[in-house]
Amino acid sequence: MRAYIESTQHSMTREMGITGKLVVGGTVSTGLLLGGFTVASMALAGRMSGGGLLTTSVGLFFVGSLLGLALSAALGILGREATLTWRQAARDAAKGTLYAIPACFVGAVLAGWMGMAVIGLHLGNVLPIIGSALAAVVALGVMVATLQVTLGAGANALHRLAREH
Repeated sequence: MRAYIESTQHSMTREMGITGKLVVGGTVSTGLLLGGFTVASMALAGRMSGGGLLTTSVGLFFVGSLLGLALSAALGILGREATLTWRQAARDAAKGTLYAIPACFVGAVLAGWMGMAVIGLHLGNVLPIIGSALAAVVALGVMVATLQVTLGAGANALHRLAREH
């Protein structure tokens, strides 16, 4: 056992770099955009019936999350910090994926609440409307934070491209 422990080259830490943060934020943000804001907008515009709002919003959230995971992992690896290698950035992306799993469950609840705005309006009940508004505010906060990390990763990628050419 001791020989195995001594032979490992890297230790795992809890902290994430820009790649891991982008994977978590991009996964949840893209899911919220597709499953939360899109479904709520369509429902409020009368383009979607109230019967399938919850299943549609949660289903589209997970589709958006998978798309966001792929895109954010690619951008995160390309926009990694200058001190990281590809392998270290990929490890950070994998760690971000592990953190994104529980974050996606929270995001799916937010997307579901956002879709319920039309039910609150239809029934004349204030509680679903307040819940939808709070979910939208939290979702916007997640998206703004993700945008900041995305801009940092984009700047890193542009700096790396400029150095190589």
